[in-house]
Amino acid sequence: MPELAAQLPHRPRPGTYDIPSIVEGALAGRFRIPKFQRNYQWDTDDVLSLFDSIWRGFPVGTLLFWVNGAPAERISFGPLEFEVKERTDALWVVDGQQRITSLVGALNPSIRGVDDRFEVFFDLRAQRFVQAKRGKTQASWLPLYEAIETRRMLAWLREHGADLTPDDFDVADAVAGALREYQAPTYTVATEDDYLLRQIFDRVNSAGKPIGRTQIFHALFASDTDPTSPSTVVEGLSRLGFGRLDENKIVQTLLAIRGGNIQRDLHGEFEASEVVAEWYEKTEVVLQKTIEFLREEGIPHLLVMPSTLPIPVLGAFFYLHPDPDPYVRRLLAKWLWRGTVHGFGSQGQTPALRQAVAAVNPFKLQSHRAPDEYSAVVNLLRQVSDDSPSLDLGPFTTRDAPGKLAMLALASLRPLDLSGQPINLAEVIEDRGVAALRRLVPGPNNVLGNRGFWPGRSKPTGAEDEAILLSHGIGANMAKLLREGLNAEFIRFRDAGLVALVNSYVIGRIDPKSVIRRPIGSLIVSDEDAQ
Repeated sequence: MPELAAQLPHRPRPGTYDIPSIVEGALAGRFRIPKFQRNYQWDTDDVLSLFDSIWRGFPVGTLLFWVNGAPAERISFGPLEFEVKERTDALWVVDGQQRITSLVGALNPSIRGVDDRFEVFFDLRAQRFVQAKRGKTQASWLPLYEAIETRRMLAWLREHGADLTPDDFDVADAVAGALREYQAPTYTVATEDDYLLRQIFDRVNSAGKPIGRTQIFHALFASDTDPTSPSTVVEGLSRLGFGRLDENKIVQTLLAIRGGNIQRDLHGEFEASEVVAEWYEKTEVVLQKTIEFLREEGIPHLLVMPSTLPIPVLGAFFYLHPDPDPYVRRLLAKWLWRGTVHGFGSQGQTPALRQAVAAVNPFKLQSHRAPDEYSAVVNLLRQVSDDSPSLDLGPFTTRDAPGKLAMLALASLRPLDLSGQPINLAEVIEDRGVAALRRLVPGPNNVLGNRGFWPGRSKPTGAEDEAILLSHGIGANMAKLLREGLNAEFIRFRDAGLVALVNSYVIGRIDPKSVIRRPIGSLIVSDEDAQ
């Protein structure tokens, strides 16, 4: 055994920390969060469960630290930020960020009102942890930030003594003791080997909410010298006004443009000679092209896109074929709409995405083996149905694919505001979400005939300019019903008209059973080629 120990010079060292020491250590800069850690993910229930476990003496999981130097800087624990001094003995949190952030946020009296998740109290009567909603509390609720230190809690008890019973005092003493005396188990590793640290992180980061592929990707490949990450790509793209892509879509697109099975094991994805930041830059460029393509297809905002599955596939396509033939571009649009209406595969989202990427870019880092632009699109079209659609638009909701297709059909009418100018739907949807599709008149909200992108806060009266009304799917007969106050009849007639509009809109885009031919330009052989 001594020989084995000698082979493992970086074995983690066990220990414990009490909770006051954790809070004080974080505020003093002893604890630091590495850049490869994910953001603070916990919700209120997670925080309350943590404190309930401490109160009951349940295990809360082992904290894992890495001993290393740390500069003087402004550090973050989730939404909490503060300045700290340089340290040579900093403990970098490899596993336990969610728990430590929750403890610091809820128990530090100097940081209040930053995040509702940290407004945690102990109900002395019900003997349970509660959250103050909108700042409303009860006299028997003990703030945890007052309980962590003896003098502060005694002051609070004196101030609220008139509202408390002798039993309340006993319970307060018990919960304060539980918070101060709880010993959290720890492991501390001392190594200069950054790769070893990431291996440890990848193996042990299972406490709290499960870590997904996006967080694993960032953990494995984040750099202290380059802040580029999935979130920075999201921020860059959000400036286009198309909405905020999920970080998972960024990672999927990055893997798709590199080619091969995008569900592959992420370990060892990059060679030592590769610069990960360059791949993030390439990903952002192709996603800009993807957003441009989607807008040209009449999709003004991510929130009204019926399915986001095509995004990594389109990214891979435009990475390999940045300026496709116009005919091929139209075929690509057919694939988009056919998949949107009929589904992109019959075996679930993950297999469908994997197969679609393989149709465009089947081999990792071997773009020279990828099919040409026409063949790639034909491969995609073979994976989706070209049947005529059968849409069910009732009861109407903006949450499902048919509802979002209906929103896109209404957007295709190019709605006008009351001055006759086109409404910027991207801005309206960015501001109000799917609630931008308003209820037009008193009546049911789950009928398409009573929904529209009507501007402002007023409701249509039927007296508006004819062009404005038509841009919202309100014809002359419907306008007359509005003027007469016949709302139910208006909704019924408009609903029938919009159902026909949506079906026509969809059929025009999927072009059922159409013949797919190679572009004429590719069939022409020049004299030089013939020789």
